Amino acid sequence: MKNKKSHKESLFNGLLYGVASLIVIVFVASIGSGIANGLNGQGSILSIFNKIGLTNSGETIPDVGIEYVYLRKIANPSAEFDYYKYQATIIIRNYGEELIDGDVVVSAGENQKNAFVQNSLDGLSLDKGQTFVFDDYEVLMDGRYNYGQYKFEIELKDQKEKSLDNNEEFVDVYEEPSKLESLEVASVGKDGEPYLSYELKKDHEDKLSELDVEICLTDNVELVDETDMKYSEIDTDNEVYSYYKIKATSDLLMNESFKCQRSPKGGYKFENNVNYVLYFRGTTANDAKFFASSNLLYLPVQKNVNRAEFTRLFTKYANIELDEDGKIYFKDVSLEDWYAPYVQTMFNYGLLRDTETFIFEPDSVMTRAEILEAVLNHFDVDLDVDEGAPHYADVPKDHENYFFAESLYASGKAKAIGIHFYPDKPLSSYFLKYVIDEFSEKKN
Repeated sequence: MKNKKSHKESLFNGLLYGVASLIVIVFVASIGSGIANGLNGQGSILSIFNKIGLTNSGETIPDVGIEYVYLRKIANPSAEFDYYKYQATIIIRNYGEELIDGDVVVSAGENQKNAFVQNSLDGLSLDKGQTFVFDDYEVLMDGRYNYGQYKFEIELKDQKEKSLDNNEEFVDVYEEPSKLESLEVASVGKDGEPYLSYELKKDHEDKLSELDVEICLTDNVELVDETDMKYSEIDTDNEVYSYYKIKATSDLLMNESFKCQRSPKGGYKFENNVNYVLYFRGTTANDAKFFASSNLLYLPVQKNVNRAEFTRLFTKYANIELDEDGKIYFKDVSLEDWYAPYVQTMFNYGLLRDTETFIFEPDSVMTRAEILEAVLNHFDVDLDVDEGAPHYADVPKDHENYFFAESLYASGKAKAIGIHFYPDKPLSSYFLKYVIDEFSEKKN
């Protein structure tokens, strides 16, 4: 019995030793094969160690990153496939040590495919500092959207990397026209509160109606260039409300000063005495970085202009040099008044209507029609009446400014006015600037 037990123990120990020896032989053979492949240009012992985690030095491992991404549109949405399609060109650089047969994958966020990056059958190999152009990759954007932001990522799956800081690149796309069309001021309440409206682009109504609509606002009006603003107006009970429409661009839509929130059913309540730039966007919780957009609006605080302020603004907008020579003939304007230089300048240029009483009435509110004589005289516009007059429904032939209004119409300028001029309503600084700009050199 004793010898039998001893025989069993030695047999069991022999089996253990045999298995351990086999494992060592396989491991050594694997390393030997890696060394051989390295010598044959197919791999390296360093890449093998890196893959199995035996290298820890940041100076001896690769670092694959995205240097640049360029998108080129290759297809617009169609009835059969309602998506924009883009061809992506991705510049990949190895910022670390040599990469051998790396298992590299690129992606562009949710709902986009993953792609393997290879320059050989075994994977991606790059020397230190070497780049590789990968352009076998397409991304999509839903045809109901105007804006999208893609997050391109690269991942080295089978080896350690020196850094992950260069593994992401964000790329914006913007497509016209706006899917939320014709954003405008539809009406103005008695309290001066503007009510806004827009339309859903035809052929996309069903899909757009599924989106959550947000209003995005900022009081940073300096982000908008004056030359990009289109004057618009709408009549109210007491005055004509002036505002501006602005064409949407990706830079404007993604300006960090905009704060977006769900659009209230009863309309957004604007703060008093605040100038706003705003737009609407439609998106979903799943695609927060993709949205349909409207054009932008600039809603300035309304400013009616009295006669004193009119002379200052006219000389400013028309770029007239001050001319204070001569005597001030108006009985209610003295040299000490802040507006005296502007009144005297416009008088010297013949831009103020002569009065028998020589009373200027500096605090009286100017009307819209009262500016026409000065504007047309300053820009040497001939008085003219086109066939079919009167062309403004509220400026009849017996109106004191009828010929000036018709001459404005005949000039082909100021077409934002429409068929109603509202001649006797208060003048706003925005309307004055709009009419002057229509005739100025920067407009022509």
